[in-house]
Order: sequence, then C-alpha cells, then structure tokens
Amino acid sequence: MLNRFARALKLFGLGLSLSLLAGCGQTVTHAKAAKIHTITITDDTGRTVILTHKATRIVTIAPSNTEIALDLGLKNEIVGTDTMTFEYAPPPWESELKGLHNIGSSFPSINIKQIVATKPNLVLAIPGIKGLSALQHFHIPVIILSPQNINGVYHDIQIVGIATGRTQQAKTLISQLKTELTTLQHLVRKNTHHTPTVFLDLGQLYSAGPNSYLNNLITMAGGKNIADQFAHTAYPVLTPKQIVKANPEDIIYDPTDATAHVIATLPGFSHVRAVKDNHILAMPEPSYIDEPSPAIAMGLAELIHLLHPHVILPHDLLKDF
Repeated sequence: MLNRFARALKLFGLGLSLSLLAGCGQTVTHAKAAKIHTITITDDTGRTVILTHKATRIVTIAPSNTEIALDLGLKNEIVGTDTMTFEYAPPPWESELKGLHNIGSSFPSINIKQIVATKPNLVLAIPGIKGLSALQHFHIPVIILSPQNINGVYHDIQIVGIATGRTQQAKTLISQLKTELTTLQHLVRKNTHHTPTVFLDLGQLYSAGPNSYLNNLITMAGGKNIADQFAHTAYPVLTPKQIVKANPEDIIYDPTDATAHVIATLPGFSHVRAVKDNHILAMPEPSYIDEPSPAIAMGLAELIHLLHPHVILPHDLLKDF
C-alpha cells in the first residue's frame, strides 16, 4: 500500500514539471483600486488569485497548508480541513485540530458540497486535486501551494499571511524558521566531518530530486543526496539499479510504506553499503520530513539525528526521536 506522500506523488501530480511549479518565485502584490481594496496573489502554479478582502473563512486541504494556517494563529478562521490533515498532521499541530470541521477526503477529488457548506472565502489547496475548478462557480477563490524549495516554504507562508491579513505573523514565523534552520546547520558544520551519501525513500522508490525542498534539507543535514545524479525533477522514481550504482551509505525510509527487510532484499541491494552496514534508517516521524510547512525545522532535526546521531540537538526540536 502506498503511503500518503507516495500516493499523492503517483496519483495526483505533486511531482509536477519545473515550469508548473515556477510560481514559487512569483511576487505577491496588493492591487490598488479606487473603490475596492483587493489582494492579488500569484500562487505556486502561476495562477493569479484576486481576493476582494482578507480571508476570514478558510478551508485547508493537506496537512502542510493546515500547519501554516495554524502557526499564523488562524485556527478560528479555519472552517474546514480535510481527512488527510486529521490522519497525518504531527505534533504539535495534531492537538490543535480538535474542534475543526472535517470536510472529508480530498482524494481523488474534493467534496464540493461539503466545502461550499462551510461558506469559505478562501481554499488553500495543493496541486493535482480534482474538482477545485468547480469552486469558481461559487465564487470561492483557491490558492494552490506547492513549494519547490526552502525559500518556497517561506514564500507560501508569506502568501497565506497576506491573504489573511497576518503579514506580521508570517514575517515572525519565517524569521523563527530561518533562525532554527541556521542553528541546526551550525551544529552540523561544527560537529561533523563527513558527508554521507543518502537515498531518501519516500515510498515505492520515489525520492527527492535536486529541485525539491527535501533535497535542501538533506544538504542542510550534512548529507549528499544520490538522486542528484539521476534526475532533474522534484520527485523522481529511482530504479534499484540506479541506487545500487550510487551505493549510498545511508538509506532513510518511511516506515508506513516499507520495512528495512523489504528494502534490503531489493535486487542488488545486498551490495549497497547502507545495507551491509545496517544503515537502513526509519523516519521516526515522516510528517516532519515530508510536509513543506513550518514542520521543516523538525524535519531537519530528524534528518540530522538519523545521519549524525552524535550531534546534540536543541531539546525543543528533538520531539520523540
């Protein structure tokens, strides 16, 4: 059974082409109007979204979008979120979901009736979900977020902040994340002298390509991503032959999708250093790593813990691993 991340990648197009995701570099502007002050936003797919006023009733689709909204202090403005969020949001966001309305599954398509019933004036979504275009008939604006790198995560926090009138909160959150990531990077550089090669298995041999925020995190954690040499897309599928050729020192995998034994018995893997040295490492909390949200700080801490267990990490970022 595919895990959440691999299922989304395989079926719903999160591994989109670079051109589609180019919106991560787009600017966010406030349009000037003589009579109505509107907010004009370019989302991560390059779409222009115009809000007639700041959003006060929000539906969030996907844990990453819900986590951003919650960290901006928008719990009271969230009128609905999807089943995936309730299933996969990790601590501390998990506890904040209490009391939120479940609009049902977003895959393979949204429940339009459920969303419309909440009377939202903004939907935060991710690419590849069917039915989003139908919301335009109800004059419900949709912003699609799909950050391609760490700066893209910051950009998306900024987008949500502007759309909801929480620009100062967004600025503070981005500053906090930058400080946490910088602190963690400094610890790695100060306490490690080796850069292990890494294969990150997100499920079914999907991995993080050079054009992904996960590739950023691997590098920041003091590792070298083997997918760099085989792919140019954000989330490629590697073959066992490619992985054996790259001979990674560490294999990090999502335990909701596979086991160390399954990975070790893939064709040719008995010759891979990570297998021979018993360095097939399960993610303690996959959602910290694979959510492009404020969880990236804990995701980086988790990767450092796996690749460099001797590095002493800040207590507030250690959580349960």
